Amino acid sequence: MRAIFFDLDDTLLRFTRPYEDLLADAFHDVHGEVEASWLETYDAAFFDALEAMEPDPYRRAFRATGHDPDPLVDALREREIAACEPPAGAEADLRRLSEGHRLGVLTNGVTEWQRAKLAASGLDRFFDAVVVSYEVGAHKPDPAAFAVAEKRLSADGYAMVGDSDADVDGAERAGWAAHRYDGGGFGDLPDALEW
Repeated sequence: MRAIFFDLDDTLLRFTRPYEDLLADAFHDVHGEVEASWLETYDAAFFDALEAMEPDPYRRAFRATGHDPDPLVDALREREIAACEPPAGAEADLRRLSEGHRLGVLTNGVTEWQRAKLAASGLDRFFDAVVVSYEVGAHKPDPAAFAVAEKRLSADGYAMVGDSDADVDGAERAGWAAHRYDGGGFGDLPDALEW
């Protein structure tokens, strides 16, 4: 049986509001105000820390803004989880795909946050394996992420569905089929995959 892995952010789940608005709301929830410089500082520090696989990029980024990170992390996490939703028809598509394929999630991000978003969506029940880059110690497109996915989910062949170059290029380098997700549902799968 073949396996199809899905990216999480902007593929299986998408934000109902711009991420900058969620971040601004977190500051407003905790401090009653938000400044543009806080948002800019947070973004720069977060992506540096995420890329470097620092243990808690959210706390590091909020600390860089000069604020106590703990209440801000809690506020952002709550807002982020609440603002995620699957594309229309995703449940029906995943149910159909699971009848003839093994399904997995391969996503970049912090393990606890990514798993919490997936669980809150209710889609987690469709997946035989969930692999998060922070568990692996490597972000897609690094081959290590794809190698761990193969170890966690045995299959006769692998495919990756995702919205970014890291998804598509990484999958192709790993010898997987790749499909760039265009923002609709997953009704064209598995026919759109070139195994």
